Amino acid sequence: MTQNPPPFPPVQQWPVLDGPDCPFCARPDHVRWAGPATYPGAEVTGWECRNCLGTWTISITHWPVLDGPDCPHCLTPVTCWAAIEPDHHGDLWTCEHGHEFVLTPEGLVILPEDAA
Repeated sequence: MTQNPPPFPPVQQWPVLDGPDCPFCARPDHVRWAGPATYPGAEVTGWECRNCLGTWTISITHWPVLDGPDCPHCLTPVTCWAAIEPDHHGDLWTCEHGHEFVLTPEGLVILPEDAA
């Protein structure tokens, strides 16, 4: 028997525009997003601190939603919230076919090729 995940992520995992505090020196103003990474069995985001040069990762949790945005690539309505996208100040979304896109708080969709 499989359990369904809760309909929404815990509040502490909701998207925020600010990066995390550095776990080594506690200086949030020097933290920058280093990019996505994949470890065996886990997707993570990499972070680095320009103050103490510490690096760390935070696990990405994919949360299904009941009424997420349709995928702009294939138009499927089956999408889930993946994580924050610090470079675009929006939410990273994925669809059941593996497409990724960013939805900004203003409702603008940014596709990976738009970021180049």
